[in-house]
Amino acid sequence: MEKQLLTMAQIAKQLNLAESTARFYRNRFENYIPSVGEGRKKRYKQETIEVLRFIAEGFNRNLTAMDIEDGLSRMVARNIEIEKETAITTAATQQQPENELKQYTLQLQIALEQISATMQIVADQKEEIAELRKHIADVESKLEERDPKLIESIRELQETKKEIAATQQKKWWQLWK
Repeated sequence: MEKQLLTMAQIAKQLNLAESTARFYRNRFENYIPSVGEGRKKRYKQETIEVLRFIAEGFNRNLTAMDIEDGLSRMVARNIEIEKETAITTAATQQQPENELKQYTLQLQIALEQISATMQIVADQKEEIAELRKHIADVESKLEERDPKLIESIRELQETKKEIAATQQKKWWQLWK
């Protein structure tokens, strides 16, 4: 028996989200939303509920869209649409000389290799950023354990700086009155 397909309105209702919010999430992270069909006939697989829940929770925790996308890339396979071959595309292909097709194929292959290399660089950078964030968190926790009075003093200085900046801003505005 085939799993039931859902509309975006049904999914939004299950997640207690506004339909417009669910659609925004779907549009923003379209490559990770499992769906069937096209246009107004597009329906969504049950897994879409968990994907949208993950996205909503990420935004609720004040994660950036890039952080959410990073999590989705580990959680869900990306959707890639391939253009269906039609009589028009077949005829157009047959009319092109073989040299042009070979040239386009070569260009496409080079582009795909560049994309692959770029994606690897991005993945390596994301991993490095995660390691750096972990290192910073470790250093901060060690500092707090080591000298809590120093940390408290730094926080008090930061608050005082904010207060001073606020009073200076008020004085600046008073000059324009």
